[in-house]
Amino acid sequence: MGLEETRYLATIVAGIPHVAKAMEDVPVEQLWRALEAAEVSYWRTHTTIGVCGIQVPNVDSAIMRRLKGQVAADGLIQVEMLKRLREEVGRAPG
Repeated sequence: MGLEETRYLATIVAGIPHVAKAMEDVPVEQLWRALEAAEVSYWRTHTTIGVCGIQVPNVDSAIMRRLKGQVAADGLIQVEMLKRLREEVGRAPG
């Protein structure tokens, strides 16, 4: 993964706690719809800006795992979250 992709993922990771915090006020029965909306938003952003070298479906899956973990309050710090996300994306089949 290149510098551009790393910066891009770092920006997303920095925003995940904010998105998770915003979801705290969502009624439980609507939480999955909110998560689905977030996933669609990430997907649209990735495909629109076309960050080279990142495979959109793999990145979306990894990001959503991190977001769901934050919503579930797993407490990962941003540095650890970025490291895990990069590891997941790096393992993804090309």
